[in-house]
Amino acid sequence: MRALVVGADRVDAIRNELIHSAHLGITCAEHWSGRHVHENRKPIPIDTRVVVVLCNRVSHDLLYSIKRQAASRDLVLVFCRHSVVDLRDKLSRVAVRVH
Repeated sequence: MRALVVGADRVDAIRNELIHSAHLGITCAEHWSGRHVHENRKPIPIDTRVVVVLCNRVSHDLLYSIKRQAASRDLVLVFCRHSVVDLRDKLSRVAVRVH
């Protein structure tokens, strides 16, 4: 299963947390920084099941696009700060829905 991380420039710690959380079953984590305008229209990859949005690092247009696409495909959408601790907390709440 694939995850998508949206926002921020450096997300290595976030990626590692997603991949090493065995209960999620994520094998790959893609990253969109949100700095490029073309990302506002970019489709979420087909095999993505979890989308992590780093709220304080993303534009409103990109956020709207991600929310719309995730809702139409019934993807798990996690909003958090750019913090591994916050991500762990949010993922523990939605872990049931991921499987």
